[in-house]
Amino acid sequence: MKISLMALVAGFCLVVGLPLAATAGPTPGGSNNDSDSVENTFDNCYLIANPDQKDFDHDGCGNLCDSDANNDGFVDGSDFTLFKNSYLKGTGQVNYNANFDVTCEGFIDGSDFSVFKNNYLKFPGPSGFPSAQRLLTGSQGPACPGPF
Repeated sequence: MKISLMALVAGFCLVVGLPLAATAGPTPGGSNNDSDSVENTFDNCYLIANPDQKDFDHDGCGNLCDSDANNDGFVDGSDFTLFKNSYLKGTGQVNYNANFDVTCEGFIDGSDFSVFKNNYLKFPGPSGFPSAQRLLTGSQGPACPGPF
């Protein structure tokens, strides 16, 4: 069986390159406004420390700075109604909405309400992700605005 040099090099790159890429961290010396060890350009919520980078609705904006459950670009009364319906609900219960479970304990309680209250009447974010990596919804543009 003959293996071309190109196939051999490509295989080597995959075997060696993927594990290295998976362990690569942020570029040293980058900005980190919230001191969560994730540089701003890689941080989905760069003004609030969120080292776990949880983003349940996958809109490019971390849960701690995104209470916009309907992804219309603003945290308002309709999001409050969704939160109210989810309050004191746990995983598997009717109306449980993981977007509001920012503490990731499987239950929506007062600590989750504190985060919602801080985000109320604000735009989600900001996120350091490029706009092409953030979910675009509604007529208001990016659901999770950022500087890029």
